[in-house]
Order: sequence, then C-alpha cells, then structure tokens
Amino acid sequence: MKFFTKPMTRILIKNATILSMDAAVGDFDDADILIEDDKIVAVGPNLEAGDAEVVNGRGRIVMPGFVNAHIHTWEYQLRGIGADWVGFRDYVANMHGNLATRYGVRDVYLGNLLGSLNQLRNGTTTIVDWCHILRDAEMTDTAV
Repeated sequence: MKFFTKPMTRILIKNATILSMDAAVGDFDDADILIEDDKIVAVGPNLEAGDAEVVNGRGRIVMPGFVNAHIHTWEYQLRGIGADWVGFRDYVANMHGNLATRYGVRDVYLGNLLGSLNQLRNGTTTIVDWCHILRDAEMTDTAV
C-alpha cells in the first residue's frame, strides 16, 4: 500500500551522441533519450516529451557508466605518492607499514568520499572497493 506518491520525473536529453552498447538499440550521432523516473523509456532521433525537463546533449557523449573492478578509494589523497615504489612489497611496506598507520577515521571518510566522487566525475558508476584499512567498528561505519 502506497501512502505517498511523488510526481513522475521526466527528463529529455536532446541531440546527444549516444553509444548504447546494445545492438538492439544501436548508436546515434544526434539523437535523444527520454527518461521517466529512473528508467530510460525511449532512445532515438527527434523524440517529443511535452512536459519533460530538457537537457541539451549537443557535443556530449551519453553511454552506460564504466565499471572499476579494483580500487582503493581510501587512498585517494595519496594518488601518485608511490610512483617510485617497486612492486607489491614496496607498496605494502610504505602504504600499510607507514602511511595507513597514520590514517584516522576522518581520513578514511574523506578518501572514500573524494575517491568516489572522482570516479563519478570520470564516468564510473560501479566500483569494487578494497577498503583494507579498517581497524575498528567506527572506522568501518564511517567508511561506508
């Protein structure tokens, strides 16, 4: 039983380059995407959707999000710091034997937040995160 109903959200992305990754839908150089709530309901040229919010997609590529199957978002602030480390042993010694021991709850929170936002900014919508710094329940709760 629903007690509350929210109005349907309709968004029409116009004139985008569309890479659907779906042979049944195809790709388009200049087409539209109609989204109702959280579902794509139509893809093609010259779609009409009277009351939809219109987003100008000209000059943009629309495609499914990337998947990053291995990331340590908690290390986001340390990007590039190990450029001179040689192999896994240097990583473990320097990251876990030194830097990670100095990380607090807030550091893990910020790393996860900023690392996740960076992934979204670059088109990644799904991550498998290796958050292997968690020392206690507070850090674990904060990391999530």
